[in-house]
Order: sequence, then C-alpha cells, then structure tokens
Amino acid sequence: MLEKIILNNFTTFINETEIDFSATNYKFLEKENVGANRILKGALFVGENASGKTQILKAITFLLDLLFSNNEINFMYNKSFYTKKENYSLKYFFIVDDANIDYEIEFTINKITKEKLTFNNKTIINRVGNSAEFNYDEKKNFDNLSDKLLFLRRIYFDTHFYDDKLLLKWFEFLKNSIYINCYTRQIFNYNNNKLLAHEYLEEIGTDEINNFFDKINYKQKIAYDSKTPNKNESFNAQSKDNKFISFLKEGTDIYIPEVFESIGNNTLINLLPIFLHAIKKDCMIILDEFSSGFHNELEECLIKYFNHYSNNSQIFFTSHSTNILNNTIIRPDQVYSVSFKGKKGSTLKRFSDEMPREAQNTQKMYLNGVFDGIPRYNKIFKD
Repeated sequence: MLEKIILNNFTTFINETEIDFSATNYKFLEKENVGANRILKGALFVGENASGKTQILKAITFLLDLLFSNNEINFMYNKSFYTKKENYSLKYFFIVDDANIDYEIEFTINKITKEKLTFNNKTIINRVGNSAEFNYDEKKNFDNLSDKLLFLRRIYFDTHFYDDKLLLKWFEFLKNSIYINCYTRQIFNYNNNKLLAHEYLEEIGTDEINNFFDKINYKQKIAYDSKTPNKNESFNAQSKDNKFISFLKEGTDIYIPEVFESIGNNTLINLLPIFLHAIKKDCMIILDEFSSGFHNELEECLIKYFNHYSNNSQIFFTSHSTNILNNTIIRPDQVYSVSFKGKKGSTLKRFSDEMPREAQNTQKMYLNGVFDGIPRYNKIFKD
C-alpha cells in the first residue's frame, strides 16, 4: 500500500509537500477504512477548481505511466511553471507485508537525473545521470542508460527482481492499478485487465453487477446481449456480434439500451468493473471527478462499499461533493483540502490536523472555512 508521497517543484506544488496516508489515532471506521500496517484505504482531495487536486492524482499515475506505459513521456509538463528551478522530484513510500519500499526520482524538463530504490533500508538501485548500480545479491554497474526510461523498469523486465516475492508483490500492486476520469470516462489500465464495461461483461457476465445492484438496493438490473429481452425489435442490434448493455428499472418490463440511458448510469457501469476488480486484487484506484453524474447517496454508498469489501486496495479521488465529508463515511485523516496560494503554489491541509471529534460535522466545518480549500465567490450582484 502507498504510505506517503512527497512532491517537490511538481506542477502546482512549488515547495516540498508531503502527503501522508498513515492512519492517525482516530478509532472510528478502523476496521472499514484502515488496511494493513495502519495505512488508510485511500484519501479524498477537496478544494476549489484549479487548486491542484488533480495534480496529486497525476503524481501517482506518473509513476505508473513511467513503469508500464509504452508511450513516450514528456517530462517538461510536470515541472512547475511557477519557478525557475530546473529539477523536480517525487518520492514514494510503500509498505508491502511489513517490508518498506521507498522509491525516489528526480527529473529535469527533458531527462531523468536520479533514481533510488530502497528495500528494507538497503539501497538496491542507485542511479545518477546515465549510470547506475543495482545491488540485490551482488553489485552490478550499468552505464549509457537512456535518460528517458526508468532504470527500475529495465531491472524489473530484465530480472523480475530474481523472483523476490515482496518486490514482485509490490509490482503487481502497481500494475493492477487503474486511473479513471469519471467526467471524460477516460480509463488507463496498466495490466491489461479486462475492465472496460463491454469486455468485462463479455468475460464475467452480468451476475456480479446485478448482485451488486441487489446488495445496495439500486433498483435496476442489466442485460448484455445483441438483443434486449424486450419483444420490441427496434432496440436490437443489426449484427449478432454487436452486443450492448441494457437497463431494466424496477416496476417496468422494458430494457433500455445504454445509448438511451442517463450519464449517471453510463458512468456507473463503466466504474463498477474497476471497483469490483479492486476488491479482488490489491491495487490503487486513482479517480478524478468522482462526483460526475452520481446522486449524493450513490457516491456515499460506493465509498462505503469499497472500504467494507476491499482488503489492501486504496482509492485516491477528487470530488466537489461535500456530503462525503461525513465521519460515518470517511475519516478526517483521509481528507486533504487543496488551495492555490499565489507564489506559494498549491498547499495542503489535512482535516485531522484540526483534530475534529467524531461527533462534529466535518462538512459544515469545511464549508465554514475551518480546513481551508473553500472558494469565496461574490454571489451578490447590484449592477
């Protein structure tokens, strides 16, 4: 699980910024929202538009892109535009079965300058420029490295860490992770798991999702075929191979094809395979614009479902829905407010730093400005 991340001169984060996902001393939601080694099952980032919330998610996905993407990564876009410093860096801290795995990378706008991987306090990768040492059982030196590719990526694909179970488990955790933007419905799947709605239903069928709907009392069910169960042939596909999803609302007998369904239903059906995947396999879900198209009650239900049924998966997400800021859903140590403060860039405030009590209304406290990250717009117009 991801224990902590440190950003320095990264996009809107000008100053070194630490984001901690370790559980604090709160006792409520302990069994639901806290995983192994008392690491939280994720975090919510709130704040006004353009404050830097998405940049935190970007910092997490940047590591996944560097390790698993086949596309060329442009390093220039991640250096802060607000400073003249040439370098920026990211540090990631993971715990896997009690083992500490720390990884840090430094960049300029066009190349990787440093890498360091520490495994249980032993440095096994140390890279400076185009040269590196790999020290697992014996020390090996490498020169003429590409300044566009991670040395960690090369070591993994070349050696698989000599089948070290903990390091391989860490990589499986990373590879199984998924990024999704609910607003644009953009999905990045780093392990080629079949998680797009149609391919998931083709492989798994509809039972899992319909069982989920029953469990949360979502009064609908789906079918997946080239024909709906309706007698009305106008809804049916021209080709028997052209399958589609259709929705049946409780109290009706008509299945409605997805193309005619609401944004909320289409967003949900694209999100559910990822949620169900994260319950079966430990990973990270990096979820932007979670509040796109969902009713407040459904948002709350999805978060509580994930926390209840997942083991050591984590969900890192942004939302503008303040109803989620409820101590029956999410702990104060799982919420960060993000503000952009001019020459200071993006800054963070962890709700737990204010030590709100379990009985206090954290949503109301946030809206009253206790935790920062709340916009104050002029809503009175006299002209």
